[in-house]
Amino acid sequence: MRGRGALLCLTLAALSAGRASAENIDPAGDGHRYAWSENAGWIDAEPQGNGGPGFDVLDFTVTGWLWGENVGWISASCANTGSCATSSYGVVNDGFGTLSGFAWSENAGWVRFDGGSCGPDPTCGVRIDPATGYFSGRAWSENLGWITFAAASPISTTVRTDWCQTTPGPPGIGPRITAAKTGQEVVLNLSVVPGASWHDVVGGRLSVLRSSAGNYTIATSACVATKVVGTSVPVPPGGPAPGEGLWFLARAVNCKGHGSYDEGAPSQIGVRDVEIATSGHDCP
Repeated sequence: MRGRGALLCLTLAALSAGRASAENIDPAGDGHRYAWSENAGWIDAEPQGNGGPGFDVLDFTVTGWLWGENVGWISASCANTGSCATSSYGVVNDGFGTLSGFAWSENAGWVRFDGGSCGPDPTCGVRIDPATGYFSGRAWSENLGWITFAAASPISTTVRTDWCQTTPGPPGIGPRITAAKTGQEVVLNLSVVPGASWHDVVGGRLSVLRSSAGNYTIATSACVATKVVGTSVPVPPGGPAPGEGLWFLARAVNCKGHGSYDEGAPSQIGVRDVEIATSGHDCP
């Protein structure tokens, strides 16, 4: 089998011996900070201006607060008040700008950012364009109704963040992988890829990869780990059966998109990204 630069194969024998800023809304200071509720009026995503307690959009979470004169404070995360041990909630970013989860208002209750059950309506749920930072769509509250984050009419509303704006594009080819064993735990160590914010790792049985002549559509059996921040990935316990081996491939990812499982070498057989996607076991 040729071209395994980003591929790590493990055999049984081989294995046996937070963020500082308070908010990142309205980066240009031109008023892109207001959402609108028919029942509660204007809702400010940057209350008290720059450096205040407004929304702080990260790759996987949103923290901070919204403020409305008619509704008061709306908390995006239990981390705001250190209450996660007793009431775990929060607005979640999928890494690419699609928001979900719940915010909480003492005066209005839950605000759902995936919009709830509203069928094919394209304005249902809240999204952020990674290319521009502009919000779109609507969140839902049983007590406030729809909260619109971007609309031209009947009320003009826009919210914008600087999240993802300094990221030029997706990472390139996949990282190199090495393995180390500490006690009974095996850890995959990934090389640094410029532009990477997190990593995905897929894998399967080495015997299947060999028998398929390197066809990852057939050989990929699992997303081993996804959205791993950092370069260390524990291998799930269990390990290969006697006489069997495991292989792993990794790709770097950021808010602008997925990098490649490919290594970019002329000796590589096939296109790994296409084959792994076709396998049905790629990471999301």
